[in-house]
Amino acid sequence: MNPLKVGDESYESFNAEKSGILSSLAQRAKALEDAFNSLEAVTCNKAEGAMYLFPRLHLPSKAIEAAKAVNAAPNAFYACRLLDATGIIVVLGSGFGQVPGTYHIRCTILPQEDKIPDIISRLSAFHESFIEEFCD
Repeated sequence: MNPLKVGDESYESFNAEKSGILSSLAQRAKALEDAFNSLEAVTCNKAEGAMYLFPRLHLPSKAIEAAKAVNAAPNAFYACRLLDATGIIVVLGSGFGQVPGTYHIRCTILPQEDKIPDIISRLSAFHESFIEEFCD
C-alpha cells in the first residue's frame, strides 16, 4: 500500500529484488511463448500483464475425431495426453472465453526459471509425437 521510496532504508534491496523477479518472469514468459510458437500447429500470443500463456492448438482432424470418440473436448484430450506423457499440467482454454470451434490451453509461466528448459523439452517431444500420431 505504501511502497518504499528512494532514500528509504531498504529501498535499494527492495528494488533489486523486485527487478530480478520481474525480469525472471519476463524471461520465462518469452521462453515459453517462443517454444509454443516453434511447435507445429500451435500459435501463441505474448503474455501481457498476466502469468499465463494461452496457446491455440490447431489440431489435426484425426485428433479431433479421437477426442470425440472418447467423449472429450479436443483440447481436453490433448491436455490429458500431455499430463499422462510428461507430468505437465495445463488448464483448458475453453473456460476463458475462447472462440467456439477453436482449441486453447492455458499454461502458467511460474515454474522456476531453471526448470523451464526441461519443461520445454518434454512439451516439444510430446507435441511432436502427438502430431505425428494424429497427422491427417
